[in-house]
Amino acid sequence: MTTTTDTMTIGDFLKEKLGNMARWVTEEVGKENLPVDVVQLIKDRTAVEVTVLAEAINAHSAKVTHRDWSGLVRLIETEDLPVDFTAVVQAVRVREQMHDKFWRYLELFREVVQNSGD
Repeated sequence: MTTTTDTMTIGDFLKEKLGNMARWVTEEVGKENLPVDVVQLIKDRTAVEVTVLAEAINAHSAKVTHRDWSGLVRLIETEDLPVDFTAVVQAVRVREQMHDKFWRYLELFREVVQNSGD
């Protein structure tokens, strides 16, 4: 497996970035406005689970390219990802100032998986 540094695997890198995203969402939305502790939700995921999430995003790349909110929610549901992710997507969706950064995170996850085979 390709590593991003000497000691960090792709899965570890993705988990770190997803954790950063979770902290950002929590700060912007407010922990009290989320139905789940998003930061803890990510901490409880393994590097493999996070990689599977990134692979699902990559497999449905057009949803990211077209910034398809409804398609992203359907992806979460059909890929049997934690339902709490839907609440996070909906919390960001209603806050337009968060959209660009949110989609850039998803683009990063997609690109990391795409480049891991190189």
